[in-house]
Amino acid sequence: MKKKIYEINEFANMCGYFYNAFLEKNFSSNNGYNCSHPGQEETDINEETGEEIGKCYCWSCPLGFEAEIEDFKDEEIDNNGYDEECYEEMTYIVVLDSEKYE
Repeated sequence: MKKKIYEINEFANMCGYFYNAFLEKNFSSNNGYNCSHPGQEETDINEETGEEIGKCYCWSCPLGFEAEIEDFKDEEIDNNGYDEECYEEMTYIVVLDSEKYE
């Protein structure tokens, strides 16, 4: 499995689970950063429908984990052109099986 660092917005646009619940379901949650992956544990409940709406965060993504500064230098992780100077908390994700998204 090839690990690769992505900026969270970059990855959200290619992962296939990202959507905006307000646009699709008229429900505001997490400023429109929503996730339909069944493994997403960070959720809001739509009180009208009872539906669980997943929240898209790099630190709770079932497809990876939040990048730490040392991940940018890890030889086993493709840094995708980013380096530790780019690091900002809650901004980058290390995707575990990046080949699915290339």
